[in-house]
Parts: sequence; structure tokens; C-alpha cells
Amino acid sequence: MKRLALGLLVLVALSSQAADTGNASPALMSVTGKGSVMAAPNMATVAVGVTSQSNDAASAVEANNQAMAALHRALDDFGIEGRDRRSRGFSVQPMYDNRQSAAGKLVITGYTVSNQLMVTVRDLGQLGDLLSAVVDAGSNSINSLRFGNTDAEALLDDARRLAVENAMHRANLYAEAAGGDVGPVVSITEAGAAQPRPEMYGRSNAAYMSAGPVPISAGENEFTAIVNVVFELEQ
Repeated sequence: MKRLALGLLVLVALSSQAADTGNASPALMSVTGKGSVMAAPNMATVAVGVTSQSNDAASAVEANNQAMAALHRALDDFGIEGRDRRSRGFSVQPMYDNRQSAAGKLVITGYTVSNQLMVTVRDLGQLGDLLSAVVDAGSNSINSLRFGNTDAEALLDDARRLAVENAMHRANLYAEAAGGDVGPVVSITEAGAAQPRPEMYGRSNAAYMSAGPVPISAGENEFTAIVNVVFELEQ
């Protein structure tokens, strides 16, 4: 019988004497398995908002509030529920003149108000029209478009099953090459399970978007799992 001499992903623990029973410990084989599942996204999140400027803070806030109210009405028209709207940030910042006053201080020339809203879109078929509609309603800040899956955990479970199957396939391959057989599973450890990294798109051009529905390509998301499985190796 061939002696075990496997490299790469296989680690063979040679038999040794157990201190308490005196029996030989079984040879072990550790294998890494990977599984991946591809799925078309069925939802998206996008940050929409309004940036307004005025000579004084109160006027800038008032203008921003009016524009945000119009934005919310546009979301109402598309049936976006309250649970799918979350304020992301609100800020009031002074604008300065590059020149300094006689006292050596920067001169405030006005104020910028920004209000951002994170919106979840559960019907991707209306995403392009929705983005154009919020621009027409007054939104001049759109970014962080991300595609996701509502059944992400189930997709990860499928990837985990495939990872274990892959580990068992490799174990049988290495055991056959070594002249042995795969024994019982000793342990399974998840080394990693990853949902797709969200695709983020930069700020959109409002002038372009207001010309019509925004063309959207969602592509596919990849869900990946990695497991380490230890088997007994029967000789």
C-alpha cells in the first residue's frame, strides 16, 4: 500500500498512541471546500436627497424642506412604503468667501443644507422610472445604488451545502490517490460565508436622468461559502 504523501490541501495526521487507551489514533485528512451560488437581485437601495443653498440658514432649510416634501410625494406615487425610507443625514454648513475680512476672519457668504434619504426599492422594474421621477421632483443628489436579495440567507445556505459537497469530492479524490478510503466526518468548520459586496455608483447626473427613465443593469450577485472538513482516512 502506498504511504501517504499528500501536499496542497490535505493534512494527514499519522497514527500515534493515545495516552489513555493505548489504541492508535486514526489518520486524519483536512480538506477545504468552496461553494458559490449566483442569483439575480430582486431589490435595490439608493440614497436620494436634496442640497440647497441660500444667503441665510433659515431660507436654505426652508427651500430644502420644500424640495424634500416633493421628493416624498414622488416616492408615494411609486408606492414606496414608510418602512423603506430612512433618513441618512441632514446638515447645515456655512459657505465661505476665499477672501478674509479686515479682522483676518473668513467671511460667510451663505449656507448649504443637505438632506439624504436611503430608499429601498422592492420592484426593480420601476427603479429607472423612480430615479427619473425623484430628479424631476427636485432631488439633485443620488448615489450609493446597491443591488441585493431578500432571500440572501437561503442563498448562503445553498452555497454552504455546495461547499460541503466540494470538500467531500476533494476528500475522495485525495484518498483514492493515496490508496485509502474516506472515513467518517470528524468536524466541519465554516471558514467564511460572504454575501456580494454592494456595487456603489457615484452621484448621478440630474440633467441626464431627467431626460427619461434611467437605464439600469442589475446583473447577478454571488454568494460564497468556504468550509474546512476533517475526515478520518481509512487505510
